[in-house]
Amino acid sequence: MSKASKAGKNLSDIWKLKQRGKRDSDRHKKLVKDAIKKNGRDLITEYNIITSDGDKKIKIPIRFLDRYRFKYGKLKDKSKIGQGLDVKPGDKFRLRKKDEDKQGNKPGNEEGEVAFEAEVSIDELVDILLKELNLPWMEDTKSSEIEVETEDVSSIERKGILPNLDIKKTLFENLKRNAAKGDPKIADINENDLRYRTWETNKERHSNAAVYLMMDRSGSMSKEKTYIAKSFYFWMVQFLKKRYKNISLIFIAHDARAWVVDEKEFFGVNSSGGTLCSTAFELAYDHIQENHPPSSWNNYVFEFSDGDNWGDDNIRALEFVKKLIPLVRAIGYGEITPDETSLWTNEDARLSGFLENNVKRTRFVSIRITSREEVFDALKMFFNIDNSAKKL
Repeated sequence: MSKASKAGKNLSDIWKLKQRGKRDSDRHKKLVKDAIKKNGRDLITEYNIITSDGDKKIKIPIRFLDRYRFKYGKLKDKSKIGQGLDVKPGDKFRLRKKDEDKQGNKPGNEEGEVAFEAEVSIDELVDILLKELNLPWMEDTKSSEIEVETEDVSSIERKGILPNLDIKKTLFENLKRNAAKGDPKIADINENDLRYRTWETNKERHSNAAVYLMMDRSGSMSKEKTYIAKSFYFWMVQFLKKRYKNISLIFIAHDARAWVVDEKEFFGVNSSGGTLCSTAFELAYDHIQENHPPSSWNNYVFEFSDGDNWGDDNIRALEFVKKLIPLVRAIGYGEITPDETSLWTNEDARLSGFLENNVKRTRFVSIRITSREEVFDALKMFFNIDNSAKKL
């Protein structure tokens, strides 16, 4: 066999193998994506994920249809091949009712549903969830320092490595060469037909952005409330770091006073002290004035609290929210109110009700979260905060 014939046969084998591998890979990816979408609300608040450093791998159960095949059954006494128990000619068959499938707590002897666990990294999970969340941020400002990397095919070359082989281009070149000889078909592929992709990384410039992440750590923030707030911010940080480079993240913790902390300290804060939410808004206002002028920065402010703010402080909080609005693209306020006794019986006395009644909604959005399952909806709303504010 000539070298050209061997090359053609090898390429044909590679093509079949790659196509089969691609189909299996695509099917696996779809199963993983479907499982993540189906279990997204639970995964968002999974304890092992939230408490990880972002490098952890998680296991997601995936169900799939087994291939059709003949299978030997386990025959009971007095039963015969091809004939069930008490079966007569003319009998009609029906599906088993659900009640008949239940065995209570008794041990069963039937095979379980075919399933396996796919191991997915936090990074892969972020990629899939990002497609569910749009990031419409970053309007043009005077300075553009945020880099977003994209990879594109730069050219098609005659030389390269096998993983970069462009099958379609190669087959097209072979067809074109044979057509020039008067025999337009794919056959006798040789080295002159081979085409390889080359890649280059492009860096796009986006406007500056500063995101202020503020969290109430007062004594009224129970473990569940704090966990919900940390779950929200964990994913916000993951999404922003994945999507944008050089973005400025400012972490602020507060009780009766507010202070800037680093990321590790922010996610490790414990609850204690009284509640003065105005201190967080005031600190964000001062920090923006000093470090992130709105002429050069897209500023976003997010605050999570249980809304049990000291009554007299609501007016002061409102004052700084109104001062912040001209300096920011949007302000998001999340109030965590799980089913437990609150200090307030009048909802209007809560900080969320007070702000909603006194702040124009053009750049302000508030949301109430009553359970962990609602964190995903809060992320979707706040990542579309520009559009959400305009609709209200």
